[in-house]
Amino acid sequence: MSKPSDETPEEPVTWESLRDAIIGLGERSIRKSYYGALQEHLTELARFRTLLDETQEAIIVTELPTLRVLDANRKGLWVLGVSSTAQLCRPLESFFAASEWRVLQACVHPSESDPGPGPGLLSLQREGEERLLELSIRQDAFGQRQYLVIIARDVTERMRIEQALRTAKEEAEAAARAKAQFLGIASHELRTPLTSLLLLLQQGARRTKQEACGGELLNRMLRLARRLAVLVDDLLEVSRLEHDQIVMRPTHMDLRALVADVVADFRTREPDRHISLRLPSEPAYVEADTTRVVQVLSNLLENAVKYSPEGAPVDVRFELKDESARVSVSDQGPGIPEEQRALLFTPFGRLREVGQDSPGLGLGLYISRQLTELQGGQLRLEPADGMGTTFTFSLPLVSRPDWRDAGQMAISTPPSE
Repeated sequence: MSKPSDETPEEPVTWESLRDAIIGLGERSIRKSYYGALQEHLTELARFRTLLDETQEAIIVTELPTLRVLDANRKGLWVLGVSSTAQLCRPLESFFAASEWRVLQACVHPSESDPGPGPGLLSLQREGEERLLELSIRQDAFGQRQYLVIIARDVTERMRIEQALRTAKEEAEAAARAKAQFLGIASHELRTPLTSLLLLLQQGARRTKQEACGGELLNRMLRLARRLAVLVDDLLEVSRLEHDQIVMRPTHMDLRALVADVVADFRTREPDRHISLRLPSEPAYVEADTTRVVQVLSNLLENAVKYSPEGAPVDVRFELKDESARVSVSDQGPGIPEEQRALLFTPFGRLREVGQDSPGLGLGLYISRQLTELQGGQLRLEPADGMGTTFTFSLPLVSRPDWRDAGQMAISTPPSE
């Protein structure tokens, strides 16, 4: 009967022990010619190891098919919950809690020849804090041996930021919906009694036309009520824009003739204001909603009158350029400071000039730009050139309609000034 041998457990092979063994071999063979090259290679390996330890990604190397952990960098040791490579050389499962291993196992698939490619997300409890890791798993071969390499990146802070951004976006969208809903409800509720009030004031103004005091009072009330109606209409328009409820009814029309009609109407409304008009010599056909174009041009003319000195002229210029029809409205007001120009086309973006408190909600230019862009055009503020302000809206030109439609669309065009 043979005597049982005294066998000691196999010591785990670590990077440090392997390095020390190689160095010892080199020192015992100091007269060998390869010792210098050996030292150089060891230095390169040490430098490479330092780089791996300094990276923010955890790198864990296991052998296949046993999934025994062979090596890990510094961050990988933290993921495994150990402090040195001497504590490795155990099955991968033994380093994780049962709930953690179930998630990791679904990414690794140890029962299959080809592991899952990842990436996956692993929630890890370390040092009393929960961290979220993004996993990337790959299989490599070195010689005849197969290895599974697990790369994990801590994405806890990134996920927190993304969640905070999602929450902020949802809150902003909810606030925007609530604001739009309030505008819609408030505008509709105001519109009904306001319409009745306007009708009563119009009737009263007609009956007291001959009475100086009473007629003037009713006319003033009527003007205020109409101004209030414009504000309510602007609120309704903003609500429709934010809910994508604006309905466009484009027609093939001569924009030159329409601009001339709008300017002529505005001259009647503002007899004390000189409004010049320059038109091209030929018609300019566009595909646009007539009502909306009138709304945009009227808003620009009203702003030019409102923000320029009393009696100062307003210049309207119509040009055909780069396959588009461009209408510019210029005033001789105080101009707009460069730092405030970005506010002009935002909802409620009002600019209060020194010593001036003009009525309005600051919605006109915002609505006008939206309506222009919905028709394929642009509305912009021209660069400052001395005193005054110039706004230009443009629409793409289309071909002339055929002769059958021309008779129905013809509009008389007054001569330009």
